[in-house]
Amino acid sequence: MKKLCLALATLLILLTSTAVHAASAFRVVSGGFNASHVPIWAAYDAGIFKKYGLDVEYLAIDNGSLAMQTLLADEVQILFSTGALAVASNLQGADLAIIAGGVNFLPYKLIARPEIGRPSDLKGKSVGISRFGTSSELGMQIALEKLGLTVKQVTVIQAGGNSTRLAALRGGSVSAAIISEPHATMAIKTFGMKSLADLGDLGSPFPLNCFMIKRSYLSANRDKVINFVKAVLEGLLIVKKNKSQALQLVKKYMRLDDETAQIGHDYYMNRYELLSLPDKKGLDFAISLMAQHNPKAKGATPENLRLLEPSILEEINKSGFYEKLSKQS
Repeated sequence: MKKLCLALATLLILLTSTAVHAASAFRVVSGGFNASHVPIWAAYDAGIFKKYGLDVEYLAIDNGSLAMQTLLADEVQILFSTGALAVASNLQGADLAIIAGGVNFLPYKLIARPEIGRPSDLKGKSVGISRFGTSSELGMQIALEKLGLTVKQVTVIQAGGNSTRLAALRGGSVSAAIISEPHATMAIKTFGMKSLADLGDLGSPFPLNCFMIKRSYLSANRDKVINFVKAVLEGLLIVKKNKSQALQLVKKYMRLDDETAQIGHDYYMNRYELLSLPDKKGLDFAISLMAQHNPKAKGATPENLRLLEPSILEEINKSGFYEKLSKQS
């Protein structure tokens, strides 16, 4: 009987400690990740999150829509992915806030197989995106419009992340695909594909990568969120000053060789701004694209969707945190 009581007591302690850990853990997910996620990787690998008192668990999902589902289900606390996901979710009644942004443009290229001689050859063909509701779907919509086509003239296939989209392109299951760097350059140089459109030349801002959070969690855990952003800022400063370290992180997390990692690093990090809120024009642009097929988006604005929450960055900036950090490094 004593042994049974001891066993039950031990089990209770284990279950309690597991529950406490789950409650105290701060889970972060990258959705549809690319080399612009380097500041998070730096903060995680270098133990910077722990420096700010956070027990961070990091997840990487090569699909923004799936990653968003983990945020909405309270399985993670912060999502770093395209701000278009926050737009789509809030249109459906979610109450997400974007607290900071990273890269503010569309990095996609529409890459086609060699036999596609001109844009009109895509009519009736299958084209690949990552998943419906992601920035890759909006990117496909924009690219086709640039070429004088519409999504109704093609069959859009959900083909997964960049690597699987490239594999689908090589295998011929799609005739073209929206692909970002460094996989776009790889497709052209290594596999003889061709670029039909480069959305990086649009000149219009787009909320490619944003830190998104539930407002309910932010209200209850504001100090944790501020410390998270501080840790990411420190990670960003590290990779800005140490390119070799940044390249090692790109190679590790994206499983790329030296040359391909260099392409990905240079493409994103050379355009990386200090953390800021995404450009409102970019959010307006994303909403306007969704309004073409989603009636709920008509008349929507970043303001009435409550997309932006500036107070976190404002508090950090007022504290002089970044200036102090810059002097220390």
